[in-house]
Amino acid sequence: MRRTALLLAFLVACGGHGSHSTLPKPSASPPIKPASDLADARANAPRADPGDKGLTARDPRVIDLDIIRIRASGSGIGGDPELTSVASADLFKQANASAKAGTTKDAIARYRQLISEFPDSQYAPVSLFNIAAVYDHQGDLPNTITTLEELLKSYPQSRESIDGHLYIAALQADHHLWPQAVATLDAALARTSLTYADRVEAFARKGYVEMEQQHFELADTALEASVAEWRKAPRIEDPYYIAMAHYYRGELMHRKFAAAQVRTGDDEMVADLEAKRVLAVKAYDRWKESLGFRHAYWATASGYQMSQIFVELWEAHVKAPYPKRIDAQTRPKYVADVHDRVREHLEKALEGHRMNVELAHAFGVDTQWSKGSEQRAVQILELIAKESKGSYVTP
Repeated sequence: MRRTALLLAFLVACGGHGSHSTLPKPSASPPIKPASDLADARANAPRADPGDKGLTARDPRVIDLDIIRIRASGSGIGGDPELTSVASADLFKQANASAKAGTTKDAIARYRQLISEFPDSQYAPVSLFNIAAVYDHQGDLPNTITTLEELLKSYPQSRESIDGHLYIAALQADHHLWPQAVATLDAALARTSLTYADRVEAFARKGYVEMEQQHFELADTALEASVAEWRKAPRIEDPYYIAMAHYYRGELMHRKFAAAQVRTGDDEMVADLEAKRVLAVKAYDRWKESLGFRHAYWATASGYQMSQIFVELWEAHVKAPYPKRIDAQTRPKYVADVHDRVREHLEKALEGHRMNVELAHAFGVDTQWSKGSEQRAVQILELIAKESKGSYVTP
């Protein structure tokens, strides 16, 4: 979720919202579930300049002092009223300073004072957004969402209102409140003031949420809509959400691949293995599209999956049922022949994981996905070594 520049400083100081690990276990555990990574990915999403979100450009010669209020507070020398002033910008700075210092009660109180005394200030909707961020950091989901809903109701035309709408959906998804997240995203998409970038994000999030509910057709429709919005846009600087959309388009095929069964009949087994191969190719191609956007997180996520799908395809073949025509005496030769035929899948997986580690180095990052590739490469080397000694995985 995008934040304003001042809110970013606060989040950095406070450490940001907690996230779920995507790092695969070092043991021979099942592949990581990509859909569980979104909270962590969101925490690392690049933030756009708040001045470049489709708002009307401002004349650089104009200085906006926002609102200053003058109060008479008793009598001074000679009986004249003693005047004091308070500016919304000053209250906002003080609230941010308190938030950075960790005195969150004082921060919330100052934000609330600003909202109460200066409801028409440009800082009022930002203050509500920041209050929600404070509650989010504290793990207080009800107050976070309630504050964001107040923002939507009180300042429906503000930029922060749109960000708040998408923020609610992200929180609901993080807490696996899938139906609520879909409803929130549908309401957000019904808004007429969304930019292309907003719609790319909203549809990408909706595709992820629908996928988590096993609504694969709805998920694919939403993710395709995200891609369509991207293509219509004259220019979108930040590739984060379009890379995410392509990644989950690949994950849709991956889940269909994982769910596809291999039957025991000889002809059925051949047909089922071919069907799984086709799904693997589709998943690979979609992840490759995501990688092409060169966003470090989603590129390494895609690189990991593009490599690991070869391991899963290898497993599908070597663990497939014995054909009925193969008797017990000829099974050892059959197993050796199958392993020789599909060994290239392990070799491709190994090379892919190595390249993914190098890709992370090229980006200058070290993600859970690149660390996962390091672990998987070691496991694949062990598998290849066992096969070289004639120790095979069997059906």
